[in-house]
Amino acid sequence: MVLGRFVPPHAGHVYLCEFARRWVDDLTIVVSVQDADPISGTQRLAWMRELFPFDRVVPLAIENSQHPSEYRPSWDVWKARLEQVLPRRLDFVFASEPYGADFAQILGARFVSVDQARAVVPVSATCIRADPFAHWQHIPRCVRPAFVKRVSILGAESTGKSALARALAEKLGTKWVPDWGRTLGAFNGDSPAGLDWTEIVRGQIASEEALARDADRVLICDTDPLATAVWAELLLGSRPQVLRESACRPYDLTLLVAPDAPADVAGARYPLSERGDFFARCERALREVGRSFVVVSGGWEEQIAMVLNAVEKLVPSPRPTGLP
Repeated sequence: MVLGRFVPPHAGHVYLCEFARRWVDDLTIVVSVQDADPISGTQRLAWMRELFPFDRVVPLAIENSQHPSEYRPSWDVWKARLEQVLPRRLDFVFASEPYGADFAQILGARFVSVDQARAVVPVSATCIRADPFAHWQHIPRCVRPAFVKRVSILGAESTGKSALARALAEKLGTKWVPDWGRTLGAFNGDSPAGLDWTEIVRGQIASEEALARDADRVLICDTDPLATAVWAELLLGSRPQVLRESACRPYDLTLLVAPDAPADVAGARYPLSERGDFFARCERALREVGRSFVVVSGGWEEQIAMVLNAVEKLVPSPRPTGLP
């Protein structure tokens, strides 16, 4: 058995569980869950089951019983609850914390200590929660979307926002999310009334979530569901109800490209004369949902400098550190 809170799972947890599953034939990973935990039990279970799909991963509700890493619990309570989720026979308890020996004793199992000194993987969940970017290399790929900072770039046709998104991602060494509606060809020749706006938003969000796993601390998004809602409003005369909720999707930084940016007419879907109207609609929509934003204007070099400065405030240069 491996028992932990996994708030969040990190490379040390992965090492512990990989060690254990190579020691035994049948491993149970117990995720202790409390309502007050900073990350939901549902999310942590999903992460651990993705990381260890061939092992038994089970939740253990521990309301009214403190976790051993914080206070000494009533061992009778812990034993009774663990026996409800564990196999009938438990041979080993693996842990990187001293309390593992206590669990092994009350469960009649052998304790195997794994990297208590954090010499193999010098990180802790506390360190990650305090400064995830300083320990980014220790955060598993499936967990990273919960910590990555998301930057959305909005703008009218031919303002160069896509080129800006791509260039920003390249300079930061991270991923960028293209405008899925454009890659789908959704706006090319189709009647606005016949477009499946829900599918466009679903595709944008799916692409964003997929790429967030491989982003390096920050993910650059060329448009977002709010911009799709504004497009629908502009083309249809009103915003479809199905887009209202998705338009509230949060982002850590929003960059709104001004309509006076140098025009890029290649691939333009709508007249340049509508750029000012789209910009004003975006401003209004952002204020309606309470999202702050930075207006990006000027020539190309000015834009690059402006967006890099804004992102640097959001995601400072990484400062790798060990355990305190």
